[in-house]
Amino acid sequence: MSSQNRGIVLQHIRYGDSSLIVRIYTESHGLQSFMIKGAYKRKSSFKPALFQPLSLLAFEAVIHPTRELQFMSEAILEKPFYSFTSNIKKSTIIIFLSELLSRTLKEHTTNPSLFSFLSHSLEWFDLRKEKFSDFHLYFIIELSRHLGFYPKTDQYNTGYLFDMIDGEFKPSHQLNLHTLSAENSQYLYKLCQTRLDNIETLGFSREIRRSLLDNLLIFYQHHVPGFGKLHAHEIVSQLLT
Repeated sequence: MSSQNRGIVLQHIRYGDSSLIVRIYTESHGLQSFMIKGAYKRKSSFKPALFQPLSLLAFEAVIHPTRELQFMSEAILEKPFYSFTSNIKKSTIIIFLSELLSRTLKEHTTNPSLFSFLSHSLEWFDLRKEKFSDFHLYFIIELSRHLGFYPKTDQYNTGYLFDMIDGEFKPSHQLNLHTLSAENSQYLYKLCQTRLDNIETLGFSREIRRSLLDNLLIFYQHHVPGFGKLHAHEIVSQLLT
């Protein structure tokens, strides 16, 4: 029986002449793939614009747990994100985040707290008019909380360095090869202490932002099997000043 669902589009690929395969992180069933037949046909009710990266949808579908491709009967934008297409910096960040989520979200089960984090963060980002250049760093570190490897900060002391394997801050005599510099460790700790509504207080320079981004992606490589190298992060590093 068809039921109402919510979902966040991660990516889509064209299938044949007129159809799409869309990967969506749903509120009720985690990651699911959908076949959207005839999306490029003139009279289709499913316009390709519905399935842009990180669009927040409300849709009708029957989800079969054992089926590789699901089918939806209706879909609308639950909340249009107007600034993502009109602001080049935001659109670049969105492309990067959609790639990040595509590499990390793999479970086919519900995770209400993760879905709430994703939808709330995207809504905040859409409404933010300025001082959002560190948003992607906040998003990366908070996503790791929901994925189960958020940095342990309770033992932090000034001068401690971050161990990316164990995911915690340690004194220098306990370190291994996969450790952040003292400067980057300090900035990472500051990032972990920052809430979404206070992102503008970070005030990272372009160089700090780039270094933190590179190291956070290495951190993910250590903790997410098959994470690999993202294609969009170099563009983000170049664009955000």
